[in-house]
Amino acid sequence: MTSRSNKRRDIRTSLSCPVYYSNGDFHASGMTENLTAHGGCLRGTHLVTVGMELVLLVIPTAKHALIIKKATVRWVDDAHFGVELNEADCGTVSELDEENMRLQQGPLSILTH
Repeated sequence: MTSRSNKRRDIRTSLSCPVYYSNGDFHASGMTENLTAHGGCLRGTHLVTVGMELVLLVIPTAKHALIIKKATVRWVDDAHFGVELNEADCGTVSELDEENMRLQQGPLSILTH
């Protein structure tokens, strides 16, 4: 699915920051390549499979974090993979804008389902 992943990388805004991800059986780290309110592309240290549900901890700055409780893997290309965010988590990604990051002192969001 390389063509699909490349197509989305071309139309999404680049956002490169550390990310930790887990499905409960493993914990891994990586970098985001892009992230929108509906999904994103990541490169990680642990291979994932399509359909796997992950918890993401996105760290755009040293003082802030964004917890996404449910991100579903939609495509995989070796260490690259794309996730779709759960509808309840979609709004939290908008908290990554600079104005909110200046005003916040702790984690941006902690969502429960």
